[in-house]
Amino acid sequence: QGKILFGLIVWCSPFVIFWTAGGLETIYLSSFITIAFAAAVKCLKHHTTKHQWVFSICLGLAFLTRYDSCLVTLPIWFHVTFKQYQYFPKKFGLSLATLLLPGLLIACSWLVFSFNYYHDVFPTSVYHKPLQWDTQRAAVGYMIQFGLFCGILPTLGWFAVDQFSQNKSELLAATINTAKTHLGVFIGLSIFGCYASVTCLAHMMFSNRMLLPYLPVTTLLLIDFLPRINHSSMAVWRGGRFGSKSWPIVVVLAITVQTTLFYYIDQVSINPGRYGEYTKLSRQSYITFMQTLDDQATKISQHWRDSGNLRQPQIHVYAAGILPYKLPQAKIVDWGLVSYRKKVHVDMVQTGLLYSSDYIITLTPRHYPTRYQLQQETDALIVVDEKTISFDGKSETLGVYFNPTPITYRLPNYVDGLARNRIPPKINE
Repeated sequence: QGKILFGLIVWCSPFVIFWTAGGLETIYLSSFITIAFAAAVKCLKHHTTKHQWVFSICLGLAFLTRYDSCLVTLPIWFHVTFKQYQYFPKKFGLSLATLLLPGLLIACSWLVFSFNYYHDVFPTSVYHKPLQWDTQRAAVGYMIQFGLFCGILPTLGWFAVDQFSQNKSELLAATINTAKTHLGVFIGLSIFGCYASVTCLAHMMFSNRMLLPYLPVTTLLLIDFLPRINHSSMAVWRGGRFGSKSWPIVVVLAITVQTTLFYYIDQVSINPGRYGEYTKLSRQSYITFMQTLDDQATKISQHWRDSGNLRQPQIHVYAAGILPYKLPQAKIVDWGLVSYRKKVHVDMVQTGLLYSSDYIITLTPRHYPTRYQLQQETDALIVVDEKTISFDGKSETLGVYFNPTPITYRLPNYVDGLARNRIPPKINE
């Protein structure tokens, strides 16, 4: 039953399926954390060099995948290391080296490379997406919403009520025992929960992307907790107050909810519920949006070839994904994720980047009037493409404008470089 429950909550989750297909680092991080947790369980009770290597390597890879994973992984590492010292003091030196060095080597190798190559160890998203202290209440609601939709809270509530009449005293004891057994994980998830309250509503964290990597581990904690409610590991699955129908009801409800969510994400909103980004944007609509960007990249490529220019174009974008992928040789500038520089101001209408670009991509009215996005009159540019689609509950026009007379303006090569050119003044609008 535990394996079935894991499959229902994790493998059947439409959020997991969405981000598995959607890409980025989410599922990689989830896999590294889950494997590290499985290895940690072995390391808590046994001196096994193989699992120590796996544990350390996965923590290092998790750090590469997303820096903030260390908020969860470091408490787990300290817990495992302490248990190795407690149970196997004579082998602790070897254990410490095995638990520490592989992961540390992976993390430090990247940090050294990043500092030397990029002149900074942090990704530009750290600067471009600051912590959101003013949205903590909504973020907490978002996390509770995820707990409900993913099935963790409903399953926990169901079995607690089901077993309450027969095992009142065991519920608290089971909670304490589970927390003691997996103390590092509980501390790590608690710290991460506080951190997520100021980050989980950031741009591109829709469909619970910030929280999703830790769903498998949380599910495994739930599966470990449930049998502890009853002295017999199988008794909790056989049912208590609701009898033998308890487990079948859970399965049917889980399948029903996951199927409903899958349809809702596909047809209504990729971010179900009240909180979060893109609550009115379906997966189908998002595909249309991405396909439009893909088509515009093709049209830019064709237009540039027809213009007879031998150099590669500079393109000012608001979505630096599909278009750079389709035009890998083009120079891409944007609002600050790609173009962020510590000593040069960059925002969505940085005129130096706009006026020096051969093409400017706009999204109207989402990003304000077209004139504001271009920082010049539209009749000074050539319209390469315009298409209106439904996006997040509104009609949005995606435009591509060609600038026949770009100015000379360059950002410094590195994130910490000094300004090369003066930024032209903005228009007043």
